[in-house]
Amino acid sequence: MRVPVIGVTGPIASGKTTVAKTIAAAGGVLIDCDALGKRALEAPEVRKGIVAAFGAGVLGSGGAVSRRRLARIVFASDRDLERLNRIVRTSLKRIITDEVLKRRVRAPYIVLDAVLLFQYKFRFKVDYAVVTRASRRMRLARIMRRDGVSRSEAAARIERQRKLESGWAMADASIATDGPLARVRSEAGRIRDRFLARPMTAERKARCRRSSRTGR
Repeated sequence: MRVPVIGVTGPIASGKTTVAKTIAAAGGVLIDCDALGKRALEAPEVRKGIVAAFGAGVLGSGGAVSRRRLARIVFASDRDLERLNRIVRTSLKRIITDEVLKRRVRAPYIVLDAVLLFQYKFRFKVDYAVVTRASRRMRLARIMRRDGVSRSEAAARIERQRKLESGWAMADASIATDGPLARVRSEAGRIRDRFLARPMTAERKARCRRSSRTGR
């Protein structure tokens, strides 16, 4: 049986990770595509392409691509951000797909935390998509605190994602994350439970029982 996949997406600093973790908390497997993006940067062909496009200045002292240095370049220009996406796309899609195929063997359901959920075409189907929302003021504060950047740099990162809004509008459900954490988690849990309450096959029920017993 094909394991259902729930995608969580939305703008930078809009609360995706919190919502994705909550949705996965009922026995699902969470796949953090941002973390997999770090793995993609380690691929020799990706590293070579990034250096060719943006120069050796994006490398850290150990020779690996510095995400902080790279971000300062690509979030300042739509053209440079798209160049980076083209370089990373093939490798990242392969890594994400491999992870989903590997983890679905035992998972009752999978949750993808993925900002580019609607921009990539995967070999697997995303059955339900949730978009997270937060005010610009809140997102600016979160980015500045999390990444240690100036307000203008935080604003540039928000601006670079405007082209993704049409994709996010296709989501099946939306969660605002400006409010209290408990309320955000409660809403995420309700959305998850409504989705999982759909008619289940015997095999999927068995997967859920195994997951509950093993704490996966």
